[in-house]
Amino acid sequence: MFEASRSYFLKSNHILIPMFRGINSIKALKLGFDFAEYNKAEITAITVREKSDSIEWSNSVTLVTNAYKDGKRRGLKVIPKIITSDSAKSGLMREADSRYYDLLIMATHKRAMLSGSVFGSIGDYMLKNIKMPLGILSVSEREYPYKKILLPISENINTRASVFFALELAKINRAKLIIFDIRKYDKRKTHGFKNLFDSIGDIAKNEIEVKIDKSGYNTNTRDEMNSIILSEDPDCVVIGARRVDNEKVRINADMKFIIKDQRIDTLFIEK
Repeated sequence: MFEASRSYFLKSNHILIPMFRGINSIKALKLGFDFAEYNKAEITAITVREKSDSIEWSNSVTLVTNAYKDGKRRGLKVIPKIITSDSAKSGLMREADSRYYDLLIMATHKRAMLSGSVFGSIGDYMLKNIKMPLGILSVSEREYPYKKILLPISENINTRASVFFALELAKINRAKLIIFDIRKYDKRKTHGFKNLFDSIGDIAKNEIEVKIDKSGYNTNTRDEMNSIILSEDPDCVVIGARRVDNEKVRINADMKFIIKDQRIDTLFIEK
């Protein structure tokens, strides 16, 4: 069975969610709440107060206490936490490395196509340096929960862990899942997502509406993604990368193009 395949599994019993000012963190928190409720998980909602920041301490407290109250109303265990550090990214990294967290989920706004940054200073730093699995939500104006989720299948832009996350997200949101097969553009093929396609029948029975779509008449990944987004109008696309031998995660040009697409949310999973 697909669910029994450990190569696709992503543990999420203890989730760390950074809370920053703005609506992006609220969307990440809502997503984290849904995963915590579904998996009976624990959430730590953390804000990092920079030593040089003029923000009042009470504002930092409000961010995490509101997360605690919202979680309590849903019957979730949410641990509010405030730490002080020289910078938000160093404080967040220190917390991630010092505890037993399984997954960090954070949100960031979309970057311009010509920008050198992919997820902003904090997101880029966490992606390059964190040792635990990470989910970064690049936020557009789409509403959450999602109604339609796009899952492109290609080893060039996705992994088995991110496929698992997309299936969980579709099940939790009761969303339509569009599995888009663009494996023909993979130059190096290893597993080929064989277990996924062998288990489509079981997945479709598992409370998920699934649509299988194959690449059309385009000649590259970017054109394929642009075409499917125009035709299906999904709310979110899920992609991912894998850290190999403790090296930094490499985000290729196709991933950057998808992540920076202003039309939809992008959820990037790194394991």
